[in-house]
Amino acid sequence: MASSMFGGIHPASRKENTRRKPLMLLEHPPAQVALPLAFHGGPSSLPLVKAGERVYAGQPIARPEGEDGAVLHASVSGRVEAIRELPHPWGGRAPAIVIANDGDNTPWPERPEGIKLSQASQEELMVRIEAAGIVDMGSDPLPAQVKILRARGRVDTLIVNAAECEPYITADLRLLQERGEPILKGTRALAKVLGVDRVVLAAESDMLTAVEALERRISRKRSRVELKTIRTRYPMGAEKQIVQSVTHREVPPGGRAEDVRCVVFNVSAAFAVGEALNKGLPLTHRAVTVTGGAVARPRNLWVPLGTPLKELVSSAGGFREEPGLILVGGPMTGVPQKSLEAPVLPNTNGLLCLAPWEQPREQAPTVCIRCGQCVSVCPMHLSPIFVVRALKENAAERLRSLHPQDCMDCGCCTYICPAHIPLADLVRQAAGQVRELEKGGDLHG
Repeated sequence: MASSMFGGIHPASRKENTRRKPLMLLEHPPAQVALPLAFHGGPSSLPLVKAGERVYAGQPIARPEGEDGAVLHASVSGRVEAIRELPHPWGGRAPAIVIANDGDNTPWPERPEGIKLSQASQEELMVRIEAAGIVDMGSDPLPAQVKILRARGRVDTLIVNAAECEPYITADLRLLQERGEPILKGTRALAKVLGVDRVVLAAESDMLTAVEALERRISRKRSRVELKTIRTRYPMGAEKQIVQSVTHREVPPGGRAEDVRCVVFNVSAAFAVGEALNKGLPLTHRAVTVTGGAVARPRNLWVPLGTPLKELVSSAGGFREEPGLILVGGPMTGVPQKSLEAPVLPNTNGLLCLAPWEQPREQAPTVCIRCGQCVSVCPMHLSPIFVVRALKENAAERLRSLHPQDCMDCGCCTYICPAHIPLADLVRQAAGQVRELEKGGDLHG
C-alpha cells in the first residue's frame, strides 16, 4: 500500500455513522422528480417530452444538444407536469422536467436486453453506453462517451476511482461492498472499449472490507483488473492525484489525465456501465449518503435521479436539530444549498447537514507566521501565501509567475492555516485576475 500524491491533509473521517449501513430505498417514493436539463458537465439537453405526456421509467426524455451532450432518462414512471425553472444543486435555477410519480415504476417497454461482454464489439459497447445516458459521476460529470472518445487511442491505463476521500461520505464504499459484480463488469467493459493494457480499481485503505470482497471476486474470475489500495488522504479522489498515486505520472498544469496516457472513471460510473450491459438499464439512480449531526438517522440511500433533497432528509428521519449548513457533497468541496427543493443529480454523492456544533468556529484572520504549512499541503505545488501577498500588492507579473490558475480549489491551505487566513478564497480570486490579465485586462484589487 503506497501513496505518492504530493501534499494533502488528513481531516477527521467522520464516516462512522454510515460506514456499515447498507444502501436502502427511500422510505416513500418521491411524489415527483425534477430532472434538470443541465445534469452533467457538457451542454444542456433538449426535451423530448411535453407537459401532460405519460412517461415510463428508463424512457429517454431529453436528447443531447451537440456531440458533447448526454441522453436524459425518466427515473420514475408517471406524467410530465411541466418543464420549468427550479433550484439547481450547483447553484441558481435551471429548467427541469418535472414528472408526477405514479408509484408503479413501470419500465419503458423499449428497454434493450442485456448483452454479454465477451460477444460485444467495441462499437456495440459504445452505442450501449451512449444510449444509457451514462456520465462520469465524480466531480467532473462529463458524458462517458465523451471521455472515451477523447481518450481512446491515447491512453494505456484505465483507473476506476473509488477513493472517497471527503469526510462523512460513504456512498461509493457501500456500492463497492454491495455491488461488486456489476462494478467489475463495467470496469472490464470500459477497458475493452478503450483498448487499454492496464486496468486499475483504486480504493482507499479505510475500505478494507469492500476491498477484500472484491479481491475474492477478481481471484475467482481470474480478471485482469488490478486492485490497488492507497493510503487515505485528502484530496486523493481528485483526478490528478489518483493518477499520480496509481501510476507515478504527474499531470501537467492545465492538463488532463489523457496527457499522461491515463483515463479516470468514478466507480459509480463503472457500476452504471455494468447495469447497462447486464440489464439494459439507463442511468436513473445513484447512491447518496445522507448524514451530519443535524440528521436524525444518517444512512446510505439508493435514490432516483431528480428526487428533491427534502425527500432524502425525510427518509433519514428528518432533522434532530436545525442545521447550521447544508451541503451537496462533502465538507471540503460541497456546494451550500439554499433550498431542499433542489434535485439529486448523477454526481450527488452526499447530502451533508451539519449541526452548528460541527462547523468550525469562525475566527478572525491574523498575521501570517510564515510556517509554510500551506505550501507543504498544496497538491498542486503552489505557494498560497505568496499568491495572496502578490494579489494584495497588485503585483501583476509576480502573480502571473505564481500560477494561481492551477489551483484545484481543494481547500487544503485554508484548512491547515494556523492564522485562519481564507487562503483558498483569495487564491481563487487571484486565479480569476490572472485569467483577466491573459485576456488583456488589468489587475485590480
